[in-house]
Amino acid sequence: MKKFIILACAFMLACVSCSEESSGSLGESKNMLVNDNAYDGLNANEDELPFGATMIDLYPDEVPISISYEKRFMTADEAKKISDYISAINTCDAELIQKTSYQPYLEYLVEYYENTDIQDYLDTRHQIIVDSYTNGEYDFNYILINSLKDENYDDSDTGFSQLDAKIYEKSPDAEITSRKMVEIDILYSLENDNGSYSFSRRTGSDMTLYIYTIDGQIYIL
Repeated sequence: MKKFIILACAFMLACVSCSEESSGSLGESKNMLVNDNAYDGLNANEDELPFGATMIDLYPDEVPISISYEKRFMTADEAKKISDYISAINTCDAELIQKTSYQPYLEYLVEYYENTDIQDYLDTRHQIIVDSYTNGEYDFNYILINSLKDENYDDSDTGFSQLDAKIYEKSPDAEITSRKMVEIDILYSLENDNGSYSFSRRTGSDMTLYIYTIDGQIYIL
């Protein structure tokens, strides 16, 4: 159970999981990093291009934090949810996190980590990031989706079955219709510092989030 919690809540705890090779039906290019140059020329069919070849950017007039995502494998609504979720963590916004994350699962996390409420949960996670990773108050300002795995990948690579089990335990009537696991980097700045820093570089690997569609609504877990 502890291993599952670390995986499912990788961003919240600022614990991260390394990208792994996979043989899902989306192909090996599905798990490539955005800057990989694995093809020659610009005339290939989109389906033959590596992950990251057709990136789309959403900016602050559309989302709270700018985000770059692969339009072939994610929707704009899913990208917007990720931006909302990261923004909620960034600002410790309890109201926004409740709109973005699945409420029964969020309540489970509060209970698991023995926090008094959702606000206490966010404040505690924020302080963990400050103390253990950024070494100062941070401001997340750009999100980059580096890889994505869906239900075509082996469960040992995604952990969907364990996350499903916890969701059904807390909400037996939940209807899950879509599952995706994304690995992201976030650029951030520090107070009184003009620099821009990579959270993945700071921690050593990308952060993992889950995009679930439950009862017709998109949630970030």
